[in-house]
Amino acid sequence: IEEFEEEGLCEVDNEECHFMHDQIQSAAFELISPDQRDSFRGRIGSILLQTLSPEELEASIFEVVGLLNCAASNSNATDEGRVELARMNLKAGIKASENAAFDTAKVYFKTGREALGSRGWEGDYRTMLD
Repeated sequence: IEEFEEEGLCEVDNEECHFMHDQIQSAAFELISPDQRDSFRGRIGSILLQTLSPEELEASIFEVVGLLNCAASNSNATDEGRVELARMNLKAGIKASENAAFDTAKVYFKTGREALGSRGWEGDYRTMLD
């Protein structure tokens, strides 16, 4: 990132990196090894989940959940992390349904259910029921 900043390709401000153009951001992303990209996206989603206000999260729910879902296959996820992922997919699914995007909602609901695994009904009954 420092090299990009020195070349004037991005600005780092208060721990945030702003690229001057989408193609520069894409090129920077291509520098990440392919086997680490989904994990990287998941980390970005986690950071957004922790830092966005409730209003900002509501407005960006599809983007944040999409990033979180990239790392959903991570077997290192904690039970708490899987429950949070399921709840976020539930929120995204409900919002997609409200927008009549039923196929998209179905994907979010399915991903959330899969995040809870076979013990979902025991581990988080309320989320499974919703």
